[in-house]
Parts: sequence; C-alpha cells; structure tokens
Amino acid sequence: MAFVDLWSNYVREHDDKDWSRQQNVIINSCLKTAKMTKEEFLDMKRK
Repeated sequence: MAFVDLWSNYVREHDDKDWSRQQNVIINSCLKTAKMTKEEFLDMKRK
C-alpha cells in the first residue's frame, strides 16, 4: 500500500507526460523480454 500511496502522489504532482513516458519505458521493456507472442498472451487472458 505504501507504493500505491507514493505513486498516486507522484502522478498528482507531476505532469502527465513525465510519468506516462516512464511507464512507456517499463511497458516496452517488458514487451521486449516477453516469452510469448501477443496472440498467446491474449489467448491466455481469455482463459
């Protein structure tokens, strides 16, 4: 819960472009290292 509080404060106090750019880096990094294809992931979500 402490991290949720920290992040919610950060999001409120910083420009949308700043924190969304940071999230984009994390998401893109996760996608590059993913072991399954987009289709496999979506199929897994449906199940």
